[in-house]
Amino acid sequence: MQNNYTMKISRLTVDKLGVKLYDRASAVIAELVSNSYDADATEVRISAPMGQYLASKAGGQIIDKGFEIIVQDNGLGMDPRGMQEFFLVVGSDRRLDAKRGDTSKLYGRKVMGRKGVGKLAPFGICKTLEVISSGGEKVVRRQAGGNTETGYLTSHILLDYDDIVGDDDGDYQPTVGSLDNSVQPSRGTTIKLSRFSYRRVPEIEHLSRQVAQRFGIRSDKWKVLLRDSTMTDGANGSEVSVGEFDINVMEGTRIEFMGPDGPTVSTVSADGYQARTPIGDLITSFNAGFSHDGRFYPVKGWVAYARESYRDDLMAGVRIYCRHKIAAQTALFNRGAGFHGEHSVRSYFIGELSCDWLDEYEDLIQTDRRDILWSHDLGQAFQEWGQSLVLEVGKRARDPMRKKTREVFREVGRVEERVNAAFPRPEQRDLREKATEIAEMLGKSLREDEVGDFDIVGPLVTLSIDLAPHISLERKLREAAEAENTPAAVIGSILRTAHLAELHSFGRIAYDRVRVIERLKSLKDDPKTVEEELQELIENAPWLINPEWAPITANQALRTLKIEFEEYYRLRTGQSITLRDFAETQKRPDFVAFAVGQQLEVVEIKRPFHKLMNDEMERINRYYTEMRDFLDDPGHAAFKKEFQDFRITLVCDGLSLSGMAKTAFEGITKEGRLEHVKWRDFLLRTEMSHKQFLEEAERQKRDAAQRD
Repeated sequence: MQNNYTMKISRLTVDKLGVKLYDRASAVIAELVSNSYDADATEVRISAPMGQYLASKAGGQIIDKGFEIIVQDNGLGMDPRGMQEFFLVVGSDRRLDAKRGDTSKLYGRKVMGRKGVGKLAPFGICKTLEVISSGGEKVVRRQAGGNTETGYLTSHILLDYDDIVGDDDGDYQPTVGSLDNSVQPSRGTTIKLSRFSYRRVPEIEHLSRQVAQRFGIRSDKWKVLLRDSTMTDGANGSEVSVGEFDINVMEGTRIEFMGPDGPTVSTVSADGYQARTPIGDLITSFNAGFSHDGRFYPVKGWVAYARESYRDDLMAGVRIYCRHKIAAQTALFNRGAGFHGEHSVRSYFIGELSCDWLDEYEDLIQTDRRDILWSHDLGQAFQEWGQSLVLEVGKRARDPMRKKTREVFREVGRVEERVNAAFPRPEQRDLREKATEIAEMLGKSLREDEVGDFDIVGPLVTLSIDLAPHISLERKLREAAEAENTPAAVIGSILRTAHLAELHSFGRIAYDRVRVIERLKSLKDDPKTVEEELQELIENAPWLINPEWAPITANQALRTLKIEFEEYYRLRTGQSITLRDFAETQKRPDFVAFAVGQQLEVVEIKRPFHKLMNDEMERINRYYTEMRDFLDDPGHAAFKKEFQDFRITLVCDGLSLSGMAKTAFEGITKEGRLEHVKWRDFLLRTEMSHKQFLEEAERQKRDAAQRD
């Protein structure tokens, strides 16, 4: 007897909850895996053409390649009745369903699903969805020939996207498959996807990381296997077992959030919840959760600094899980820019937090599970807790970060190897020690992104080796000068000569930056200063704006973007614009552009005492609008990958804006894309940021004057 299956759903629902929310193969696969988890599966097998596009494009047409994605599990499955009552009912909250409930039937797992729309995820990438599922109670059925078969009743349906979203908005009846109502020896579900859109399946190793990152499950009753269907079974690299999502943590930075066993749901008391340091000490200033409206919302897991800066989006920031499934990923809990240690936090801050209360009463998770509803009262309380955590971790990570920076400096610069090669003899031990000491002292002046560059580190190590004999000689001669029967005049002359060599070499980094700052001051106070001089100074010393910026003269992507954007701007506005980078000095620029990581930084600097006028703001706004459209243009996806965002820094003493220009200024500033800095604040910030350089220069000057 053939079953008559019916799906009650509107075309709009399929379109909005399938196609619009799940447009990546990895997201669709992850959604199907979560359904397997809820069905008490212990093993999920995924077969897909790894690293391949599922369809091709030709003449504006999508051409299917005949691929399949198959997700097979050994869960409890569905018999025909279960298929109709559960799978074909869209949008029902299974946690409120008395027949299914909040926990899984066999292992008592807190189920991930709630909204009842994940089953539509495949339609984000394909047109045909085939479901074969065996479940229910075991049956014994007599066959026509008199034999009996024992097993589980099977439901088998095929859903067609085009038929579902057709003109008829009535009930949809899927095609019944050949295995429907058959008896299979074991329970489980197989889902097959075919007739694909133009989408790509990640490489098998990357997909493994994506699946591992999406689920915070640690259990001996859970395993996910990936198989590349384009390779021969058993071939090397054809199959991968998804493991835990591991990130190497920087020693001494990990903070653990602990609490009683069980789910992290809200409670009336914070008893038993605590935060501990890497060595197990209790953190009294910070708890494993927060209170809101008379209840305590616990957080379990950990946060830390990664040993290496982010290498991809998967490891960036803190992963927040609800019922073992990722709910959001945040770098700073929406904390704004401009706090101490911001660069380190944005590049190294990682973690894994469990917050099952995110959908305990109200669902604070966006349907596509890409973020949390931070605007909700509870979301705001969680955000405040997280922003305080960012500062706490940043404070505790300062010493480990310094230690790591020293280690990277020594490794990249091959300090020990080069120093030993320069001073190999046993009696040169003091020279080796002095050269190493100088190298580490100079290394402290570098930013984290500079210590990994041998072109920067190498010359400093060379300088350290060159300086070591001079400084060591000065110490020895000073000792000799203090002894009796020593020709002090001769020794004093040698001391001055040795010190001049030290001052010239050891202090040149400090003096170079001091001279630039002094030059900036003189330009500021000179009424004849023109903007071109200021732009040229910033161009050669971008660290004046931000200590973490440095010229990148070899950034080909930046140069290509500059050329393409200038032409794009001309075609869109009919006006010419010049973006100058570090390799060009012959053109007068409209703006100066820098590449800082994956962000484009643009600087507009006005002469001191100048007030920004409406026409100048209109030019900035026009530039902002065109750059935003340029990066958002699908045809410029390669640039968007290199420069994920951009920001404008305006150095100007005042504003004289009105009307649309004022509105534009306020709007871009509110978006965080425009930072306005006055000259006095600009200079103060620069001097404070380079306080160590200034103090070192002053010390050298004082010492030189006293000894002379």
